[in-house]
Amino acid sequence: MLRRIVSVLLLFVFASVLTFAQPPRRPMPPTDMPPPSEAIFKKLNLSEAQETQMKKLRIELMKKQTQLHSKIQTLRLDIKGLFLADKVDRKAIESDIKLITDSQEQLKLNMVGHWFDVNSILNPEQQKIWKEHAMQTGEKMRAGMRDRLRMRIEKRIEEGPDFD
Repeated sequence: MLRRIVSVLLLFVFASVLTFAQPPRRPMPPTDMPPPSEAIFKKLNLSEAQETQMKKLRIELMKKQTQLHSKIQTLRLDIKGLFLADKVDRKAIESDIKLITDSQEQLKLNMVGHWFDVNSILNPEQQKIWKEHAMQTGEKMRAGMRDRLRMRIEKRIEEGPDFD
């Protein structure tokens, strides 16, 4: 009986230690901040017509990007499936990798096209603000990508290779 009590107590202590050992969660951003698109709309001082055009352009971009992201994910799953085959087909894998690369390139080209589409509906003063916004956003994205890549590399080093 005493042995069971000690075992349960040790299990409880062990579970408590594991719970507190978890990394802290990221703080949620303040909810009173407007979404980024609203912030740039205000900064640009858009007319209603311009705002409507920008929203339509954004929706079209999101549709294109969503389709491409879906295609990339499907191709990645296809590649995993190809590796599971008894005889791995190198050409099929290389073909899917090429399709992924092409889709990733298209994602980037769509972003550039979107920037120019938005720029075309702005007046010269708004275009300066839009260009500055794009430069700042690009730098933030690059910094975020560097941080995420560094974290992924550190995680993979800790965990070892992933073959699934």
